[in-house]
Amino acid sequence: MIHWIHKSMRIAFLAALLLAGSSAWAAYTCSVTVSSISVVYSPTVATENISTGTVTVSCTRLMGDPATLNYSVRANNGLQPTGAINRVQLGASTDRYQYELYRQTPYTNPNRWQNNAATQIAGTLNFGAALSATDTRTFDLRLAGSQAVRPAGTYTDTVTATLRDTGTGTILATTTLSVSVITTNSCEIETSPGAMSFAYTSFQAAAAAASTNFSVRCTTGLPYTLALDATSGTLLGLNYSLALSAASATGTGVVQNYSISGTIAASQAGTCGSLGSCSGSQTRTLTITY
Repeated sequence: MIHWIHKSMRIAFLAALLLAGSSAWAAYTCSVTVSSISVVYSPTVATENISTGTVTVSCTRLMGDPATLNYSVRANNGLQPTGAINRVQLGASTDRYQYELYRQTPYTNPNRWQNNAATQIAGTLNFGAALSATDTRTFDLRLAGSQAVRPAGTYTDTVTATLRDTGTGTILATTTLSVSVITTNSCEIETSPGAMSFAYTSFQAAAAAASTNFSVRCTTGLPYTLALDATSGTLLGLNYSLALSAASATGTGVVQNYSISGTIAASQAGTCGSLGSCSGSQTRTLTITY
């Protein structure tokens, strides 16, 4: 009987050691997503072309794991680099444009986003009492101006980003970033118009005015037109009018800025009740034709 008691105690002791060893291991389950970037580019323009993307890290932990996780995200130089310089490529051809990824400004080599400890994006996830946490950082894609003009088309590259636990160096997740540089005839709304807000009192003596700005980027030399689905309307019994700062232009390969101005004429009654205030809204559509 003494023999069996001794053996049982030994087994329990070994199990306790095994349990203690496993509880010291932090078990994070993570994902990383990097926004893909598509940009209209004109290589004949001297101005650099900048686009901004995001890196989002999301992790879950087990109860008892540390409430903070220091992480890093590294990016390689894509599929067709020349040395450490990234390049987009037109299909299977040898036609390429150079671009770079940056963690921050100014756009100098120490601030590039690359695949080593000195150029990685670094951050900390703070779980607090929760079992999941998310952190988002930004990066810039820079296309230098005045590059040698290549055939028109869509140039592409794929960059691989790797998420690591900074403390242990353990790889937690990987993802890819797709880069598309469009040099065919194309237009894009770089910054969308915002909301236009009017403050109006029935029968007021002066017209009410509001405006919003937006920007467009189109291929160099490409004519295009701007139009609203309607330039007038009625809201809460008040007649309003809208006007674009320009109806047509020619693309320059860089951002071109415009505005929409609106007016509600004076001396209108409206349909709001006799007491208090009321509000309403309508949606208008901006179209670029090229």
